[in-house]
Amino acid sequence: MTERRLDSGELNFSSLSKYRNAIYGLCAIWIVFFHGSETFNINECEGIRMTLGLILRTGNCAVDVFMLLSGIGLYFSLSKKPKLSTFYWRRLTRIYLPYLVLIVPYLIYTCIIAEQHIDRFFKTALAINYWLGDDEPIVLWYISAVIVFYLISPLLFKAIHYQEKNALLRTILMVAAVGVITIVLYHRFNALYYLLDKALTRLAVFIIGIYMGRTVKQKRHFSPLFLIICVMIAALGVPVCGVPEVHGAYYRLSCSIVGVALTFVFAQSFVTLSKWKIDKLFNFFGAFSLEIYIATSIGRKIYEKTSWGAGHGLYKYLIFSLPFMLMAYLAYLIQKLLLRKQKPTEAPKI
Repeated sequence: MTERRLDSGELNFSSLSKYRNAIYGLCAIWIVFFHGSETFNINECEGIRMTLGLILRTGNCAVDVFMLLSGIGLYFSLSKKPKLSTFYWRRLTRIYLPYLVLIVPYLIYTCIIAEQHIDRFFKTALAINYWLGDDEPIVLWYISAVIVFYLISPLLFKAIHYQEKNALLRTILMVAAVGVITIVLYHRFNALYYLLDKALTRLAVFIIGIYMGRTVKQKRHFSPLFLIICVMIAALGVPVCGVPEVHGAYYRLSCSIVGVALTFVFAQSFVTLSKWKIDKLFNFFGAFSLEIYIATSIGRKIYEKTSWGAGHGLYKYLIFSLPFMLMAYLAYLIQKLLLRKQKPTEAPKI
């Protein structure tokens, strides 16, 4: 049975599932631009260029979009009550296969040939260097964080959904606890906060996603007022989340709130734009958004060490990134080939 297409005027939470890949693709491209926009000094720009710079730098919020959708995807998977061994195998292979395919050649050169740091090779290959505070030769914090989030997701799922009557209350308490811990660490244990800051608030968003999965699966409607509030939060958040000088726990919390609001705005936008098949274009990139994040992050690290990396514009960075986008697609095809006998799963995205 084919899935019913949402009407352009219909406000339904199921759009988060229907246009999930399109949202992933849009945000993956946004993150590539976000990484490249660091070559700009937006404070020296005016008018349209300054506005564009702010929007590009708000790409930090795209990660929160991914975390929310990943949490929703986890609900769909866990609600089927799979064997934990099967669940973990499918999730971890979907993360680690493209990660290893892309990262190992880079690590062989940087850690073994150039620096002869065997310990760094294994710490980075296992994606644990983020938790150890080691940024060299490269740290892909999202990979480290999403692995841990997936490992604890069955516990989060049970904590939220074992009784639906008070699921919302438990979710609010869990999210509030993460927020309090984030603020306490920021004010009292600053070094520990800056070790974990990228992952902390994203855990809260991930929890919200697991809670929302049931709402999405039930295809509940939402009011126009809800969408208006999301649009307002997203619009007001751009000036805050797009300024690089603003940082700290409150900045992270603000970006997470904006990211959650943007998820609904993007979903509804694709409902409207689907009549022109725009979602199909972003579906293509969404299929290998995880690989795009890994490959272009490696490309960014290499770019910063070249002569191009000093004071050049965004367009040169994007040209430099094109071969790494191709590498991302090839890595996606390789993992599809290796996992061709595995049943489809809600793949982690970035």
